[in-house]
Amino acid sequence: MKTKQKNRIFYGWWMVVLLGYTLIHTAGNGFYGFSVYVPRLIEDLGCSTAGLMLAAAVWAVVFGFSNPVIGIFIQKYGVRKIFITGVFLAGVPMFLLSFITQLWHIYALNLIAGFVGAATILVPSQTIITTWFSKRRGIAMALMMMGVGIGGFVIPQLAAWMIQEFGWRNSFRIGAILNYIIVLPPLLLFLKNKPADVRQYMDGIEPGIKEQTIADGPKGVTAKRALKSPAFWMITGVYVLQLFVLSGIQMNIQNFAEKQMGYSLFMATRFIAFALFVTLPARFIFGWLCDRFNPKYLMGSAGFFLLGGACVLWFCVIQLGWVNDYRAIGLFALFQGFGIAGSAVVLPILVSRCFGEKEFPKIMGLVMAGFAVGVIFGPFSMGKIFDLTRSYADAFILAAGVSLMAGIIAFLIPTESFRKKAS
Repeated sequence: MKTKQKNRIFYGWWMVVLLGYTLIHTAGNGFYGFSVYVPRLIEDLGCSTAGLMLAAAVWAVVFGFSNPVIGIFIQKYGVRKIFITGVFLAGVPMFLLSFITQLWHIYALNLIAGFVGAATILVPSQTIITTWFSKRRGIAMALMMMGVGIGGFVIPQLAAWMIQEFGWRNSFRIGAILNYIIVLPPLLLFLKNKPADVRQYMDGIEPGIKEQTIADGPKGVTAKRALKSPAFWMITGVYVLQLFVLSGIQMNIQNFAEKQMGYSLFMATRFIAFALFVTLPARFIFGWLCDRFNPKYLMGSAGFFLLGGACVLWFCVIQLGWVNDYRAIGLFALFQGFGIAGSAVVLPILVSRCFGEKEFPKIMGLVMAGFAVGVIFGPFSMGKIFDLTRSYADAFILAAGVSLMAGIIAFLIPTESFRKKAS
């Protein structure tokens, strides 16, 4: 019989709070902060839109292909050492960005920043949640990933304010300093690898005698076996397609709103900022649903939400001319916010549903190598379309088609294949 450990709050919930807080800064800056600097960097460095998008893609390539390496390191050394080392190093490239004078400087610094991002954002935090939770993994993952949403809402607007008040170079410097003052210390004090480190059990529930033998080791399959399955490649394919759309729109929307449609600096930042605000309740909803329904259908629905976001930009903003209009921003935020939330929350749940916890860091890292492919082609393709046509109309049509494809493939993922073989 399973019994809850008495007189102690399950430490896993404190881990959720800690990770959510950390992701506000690491994911907020890694995923969303840079786009606010794009128009300023293009102007000051005298580079093309596609050239800067390709520089941003260097970060994505390194981030994506570093995830499997980070997964192996976590499996070997524990998530605490990797996470804390990554945050310690994170301030260096951010500070050095304040001194750049040429485009190649961004390329060079992003080689460092991409690896650091892999060690401080998704694979480590998702591994911790998977290690600490089973029955309430969906809700725990959703609550933790709200930190990404809060970061995406707060960091771009904070960056816009700092750029306006202090200039973009000082904005980078302030961000680097804050990394050491408010991000690193809580991790040093409170981050733990697993429930046993605080004499607790997964979910805060002590297993009975029969379950104890099962609980002695994590369930699941090896990364080698996962790589041979259609489910792995379908999940990775869906992730790549969704990242193509998410990153393409994310990295170009500031330029689209300001340069093509004439939005002000602050109004332009609200497209993504409001979308990330919508992700807060959306992440909770998806997390709650993941504990009750097959996650592949939820992953598919995320693709259809992204389809809606691309259609709003093409039809409402470009075709109908809803410029400096909160109707367009709000409608885009609703669709894009649910698309972002669904992709982020459901992916690790889907991976653990298909392959278990045994080598989750390795498998999750391998899936997230697809990040590199999606983020290389998404921002660059959409930026190149703008350079050639001086409009993002065709880019948003492309994004809509890719989103539809991702939704359809997700519905076909064989999530039960390993369970059937084991039974």
